Amino acid sequence: MIEYYKRGRPEEPFKISSSYVPNSWVKVIDPTNEEIDLLSEKFGLDKSAIHDGLDAYETPRIDEDGGEVVYLFVRVPTMTVPQQTTYSLLVIIAKNNIITISKENLEIFEAMIGPKMKLITTEKTKMILKILSEISEKYNFNVRKIMKEVKSNKKNLLKLVEKDIHELVLQEDILNDYLSSFRPLMDMYNKLLRIKSIKFLDKDKEFIEDLIVDLNQTFNTCEFALKSISNMRDYYATTISGDLNKILTVLTIFTVFLAIPMLIGSLFGMNIEIPLQGNASAFEILATLVIILWIVMFFTFRKMKII
Repeated sequence: MIEYYKRGRPEEPFKISSSYVPNSWVKVIDPTNEEIDLLSEKFGLDKSAIHDGLDAYETPRIDEDGGEVVYLFVRVPTMTVPQQTTYSLLVIIAKNNIITISKENLEIFEAMIGPKMKLITTEKTKMILKILSEISEKYNFNVRKIMKEVKSNKKNLLKLVEKDIHELVLQEDILNDYLSSFRPLMDMYNKLLRIKSIKFLDKDKEFIEDLIVDLNQTFNTCEFALKSISNMRDYYATTISGDLNKILTVLTIFTVFLAIPMLIGSLFGMNIEIPLQGNASAFEILATLVIILWIVMFFTFRKMKII
């Protein structure tokens, strides 16, 4: 699907068209082979780059095609794509248009259309900066949200249950996925500053440098959250292991204590002559013997610090 969005002023609504419009944002979602051919011919795009942008596992990078077309391969946070926490998005800076290509209809497209970003399609440089800013803000928001949940669980560490640990593992997967995107994104931002075909103003360059600093801070927060989750999982595993050892110890001691009367009962149950066989107080004597043995074993275990 290919759609053309155009807006000349922030207060104007987007004009959406299914046919080519110059100085527009070209939104491409899951294009067919015919549409890929159309994009390649109309905008002079590299087909292999388009196919790379449609790859769900493409890593962030930046490529140039003869200085006329710049390809920004980024990964954006997503909650709508099954089995994915980040997804590939290709942002192309063409001669007269900004083109975005993705296999899925990502949440960032709604943000781009919404009133917050106020995109003006005739200002390519500012449009690129707003897209990159939205991606960084989304990463930062999600990491801070997870960090708050981790801190909340850390305060109630003794009350953690299996469901909480499952949530922590899912959050750990999300953070690891984010972490694998941060370094390539920062490298891409740095390289973007050195591209001569894009004329950035000094304030635009400062803005990109600020994005790099923010992304680096988010990277550090992400690493700290991962360490906290790892420590909490280790503590939970150690606690569960300790509780299991205590239960096994109690059951073992209980079995040993039961073995004494069972052993004596089995001896006196044999069909042979044994002491106290004719004694009317045999039961009381044997019960006393069992209790004495129990007391001896109890204090022996206490001395050995088993109980």
